[in-house]
Amino acid sequence: MAKQQKTFDVLSVSDMCVDMILTGNVRPQFHQVEQIIGDCSIELGGSANIFASQMAKLGSRSGVLGWVGQDILGDFALRELDGAGVDTSNVRRHPTLKTGIGFALSEPDDRAILAYIGTIDATMPQHLEERLLLDCRHWHIATYFLLGNLRDTWLPWLRRAKQLGVTTSLDTNWDPATCWTGVQELLPYVDIFIPNEAEALAIAGTSEVQSAADKLAESGTFVVVKRAEKGVFAKKAKQTWEFDARRAEPPVGEIVDSTGAGDNFDAGFLHGWLNGARVEECIALGHRCAVSSLSAAGGIRGQVRMEVLRSQGFQWTPRAMEYGT
Repeated sequence: MAKQQKTFDVLSVSDMCVDMILTGNVRPQFHQVEQIIGDCSIELGGSANIFASQMAKLGSRSGVLGWVGQDILGDFALRELDGAGVDTSNVRRHPTLKTGIGFALSEPDDRAILAYIGTIDATMPQHLEERLLLDCRHWHIATYFLLGNLRDTWLPWLRRAKQLGVTTSLDTNWDPATCWTGVQELLPYVDIFIPNEAEALAIAGTSEVQSAADKLAESGTFVVVKRAEKGVFAKKAKQTWEFDARRAEPPVGEIVDSTGAGDNFDAGFLHGWLNGARVEECIALGHRCAVSSLSAAGGIRGQVRMEVLRSQGFQWTPRAMEYGT
């Protein structure tokens, strides 16, 4: 009997917010010192939003679950998601909370962020209905530590996903409390874990990337560690992959803003993986998405579409995969 067609390739809970990106002379001085910065822009924020938007532009059917406020920032967020091709049918207006906002003080190789939580953490356990798992191939947790209301829900949710044959991935992002707890108990139920190097070292409690990947992969999960300009170190069981971004094509040009580069890598890697590409091809596609995002402010504006990649000669070999495999 043929399996039922699913609406989504991938779904995520959105850490719904809008980013105000400030660049140039952005290190503030107190005592009423006024500074002139180089530029500013308002962009769609939220790791899940950035991820879902890049997935959609690559051709995946992506959607987000969450809340926006009854305000102009909520209008903006929905407009940007809809324009990227992301399904927002599971996004609702919150009666009391404002749309989350992040102020990113961005320098070429680093950034600092001030966040108003608002609707970022508005999704509650009761909003995770099983119908969502039944209607998607893959579930991606984009920001484990910011979604505090769901912290105790993820373990049973991931177990249920595995029972239903829905694959899963996890990118924790940074832990504002720097406690790094609760992640390792989830890993046996996560197909792909995609931290950056600092997050991997903190969660594993080690000081070297290979030993961190070894420890995190003990549960059986496929660990893909993002190392910025150093590339990627990945491990699955006894097999490892290393990718040196410094020797990759295209080379990294001028970096306008690094916001969302990791989320865009996640999208490229997972789009390839869900379509059966080889690991090396998944990493290469993730790299292309991350590099493209560096060329513009915010995590959305610089995203690349699959037709553009093809026109640039990017080659990969997707194959059809059964839902839930």
